[in-house]
Parts: sequence; structure tokens; C-alpha cells
Amino acid sequence: MERTGIDDRFNDYVQAFKFWLNDQEVKNIIFVENSGYDLQAFREIAVKAKSKKVEFVSFDGQHFDRSLGKGYGEMLALRQVLTESELLKSVGRFIKVNGRYYVPDLYKLTELWHESPEVICDFTKNLTWSDSRVFGGTRSFLENFLLPELMKVNDTTGRYFEHALAFAAHSTIAAGGSWELCPPVPIIGISGTDNAVYKRSKIKENLRLVLYKVKKYLLAR
Repeated sequence: MERTGIDDRFNDYVQAFKFWLNDQEVKNIIFVENSGYDLQAFREIAVKAKSKKVEFVSFDGQHFDRSLGKGYGEMLALRQVLTESELLKSVGRFIKVNGRYYVPDLYKLTELWHESPEVICDFTKNLTWSDSRVFGGTRSFLENFLLPELMKVNDTTGRYFEHALAFAAHSTIAAGGSWELCPPVPIIGISGTDNAVYKRSKIKENLRLVLYKVKKYLLAR
């Protein structure tokens, strides 16, 4: 069942936002909101985090055919970030995490920036699908490869955001750009789609780490 309660959704975002503000490894945060909601409460929370650079991007991005799906709306939000964000312009790269989630080991992705990849993501389903909950890329990847896939995202026809992300990553590689396999990172939070609760599990994390090492080894051959 979709998580639709306004108070529940608000509290999910507040809790995740506070986690990010308290994460010593995270220096820059772009908070993206696509319903035109008043973000004053979040701004007041952010002021207390003196060591962080926090940028808010808020717009009314709900005026599209709802049958296109949430992935289409997510693409619109990324397009707005590309247009408005000064932090993205200055840093030149990003790691995207869904708003209700907190990733305590995000440093595992940021460490990959030393390899200068254009995109960081994982491939599944015969390389046609990439998990969109957590992935990274450069501003160039966002502008030149991912966002051009916007008009192809349509849940009704079975073309999801995850397909677009995988295709954009392949296109980047084909154009001579570099890719890094997204390492397994725990996700904490609640899914807005089905109310699923994500929490840490050492058994699952160890299993994902083994699978990651095997996949990384095989793809490097």
C-alpha cells in the first residue's frame, strides 16, 4: 500500500534529513522537493548544521500525466536541479538518494570519485535495469545522457526510470565515459510506494558484499 499520509510522509523526510545533517562524511546536501510544499521547517533544521552546505530546490512539478509514473516526476526533479543548483555547478557531481532514505555508508560511493567515473550504478535484469534509489554521476552525465531519456519514461508502457538510468549508463560507456559498479550500501527508511521498511541487516549486508565482489571480479575479466 502506498504511503499517502501527509504527516507520515513529512516525518519520514524530517527523520532522513536529520540523519544526513548529522553524517560527518556528508558536506553538501541538495534537498529537492517537487510539490511546491513549504520547506520552512526544513530550512530551520538546516540552519543548525553549521558545517553543511544545504541548498533547497523546490518547485511545482506535479503537472504531468500521472500515468507516466513517479519515475517521470523524478526525472523532472533532476532536471530542475540541473537548472537551479549552484552546488551541482560548483561540485560537478552528485549522489542521488531518495528523500525518505538515509545511507549510513555513503562514503563507499564518494570514495569512488577518486577513479573519476562519469556514472556509478548497478546493473541487473540482463543489464537493462539499474537501481535508482542510490546512484551517482557527474553533472555532464545528468545533462547529456540521463535527462535526454526523460520523454521515454512511461510506467504504462513498462519503460521505468530504472531502464532509463541503465540505458544512460550504457550510452556513457559507449561514448568513452567511465563507469563504476555501485557498492552495496545499507538503506534506512520507508518506501513511499509500498510502505516497506528498510533497516540494517548484517546477514543481508554480508551477502550483498559477497555478490558485489563476485560481480566486480567477473565484469573486470
